[in-house]
Amino acid sequence: MNRQVVKFNSASRPEFIQELRSRVNAYFKNKGISHYGNWQMWLKTTFMIALYFVPLALMLTGVVSGLWPVLAMWVLMGFGMAGIGFSIMHDANHGSYSRNKKINKVMGFLIHFIGGFGINWKIQHNVLHHSYTNIDGFDEDIGLKIMRFSPTQPRKSYHRFQLIYAPFLYSLMTLYWSTSKDFEQLVRYRQKGLLQGRISFGKAVVQAIAYKLMYFALVLVLPL
Repeated sequence: MNRQVVKFNSASRPEFIQELRSRVNAYFKNKGISHYGNWQMWLKTTFMIALYFVPLALMLTGVVSGLWPVLAMWVLMGFGMAGIGFSIMHDANHGSYSRNKKINKVMGFLIHFIGGFGINWKIQHNVLHHSYTNIDGFDEDIGLKIMRFSPTQPRKSYHRFQLIYAPFLYSLMTLYWSTSKDFEQLVRYRQKGLLQGRISFGKAVVQAIAYKLMYFALVLVLPL
């Protein structure tokens, strides 16, 4: 299968990336800031994990019951899920949560408790998104056809209303993410050769199924 490749010309202006890295490193050094998480990150981690798992525990143990109290617990879990996804597991799977790789691995594993699959996330985010940020056809973060994120993407008449329907679509992302998205990605990544050197396709499918079953058992089966 032919694979389109985007290459960046660093030969004509090698000083740009050198200067950029130099300034970033100087900023951290001058401010006395670590490249990794500090006590504030650990505090946020404790809060967000508690915000996700404590409401779940209250429902599982029967401390909280009834329609409206349970719905309130699900709302709290939603905020906890967002905190874990956008902050904790995000930084951990970037390798920037801690200097300790084992801690990064543990915190990165939290993605499986919110319906995702770590290997796919690293490919989509660390490889495709950060290597080809906002490049149409490569950055999967802007690949949702019903939404228009780039001037190179075709303009449809309904795109003028995306500011209205976008919140509703984003509210369904967890359902899509936890069911079919990861399996669609695995097929696509195998075709593009992005799984090579990481994991075999068969093993990835088995792991994805296992983690999905764990997630649904946690949030759907156990509360019954």
